[in-house]
Amino acid sequence: MGEKHALESFVARIWLESAPNGNTMWRGHVRHVQSNEESYFQDLGALNEFLAHVSGLPGFRPTGRLPSEDENS
Repeated sequence: MGEKHALESFVARIWLESAPNGNTMWRGHVRHVQSNEESYFQDLGALNEFLAHVSGLPGFRPTGRLPSEDENS
């Protein structure tokens, strides 16, 4: 059988916000349910860092491809 990991729960909110230059950008907030530790982020890299920090596990490694592109390869 594979490794066992503790169950971790997170609540995340992600929204679009207008930037000062008129463009839109994704923003977000994530909270770790067990510890109530929370963070705001402006990109998925910061979200990934928070998840890795709280869980003690390495985060995802982006491939630069969309999931739909992976299905077609």
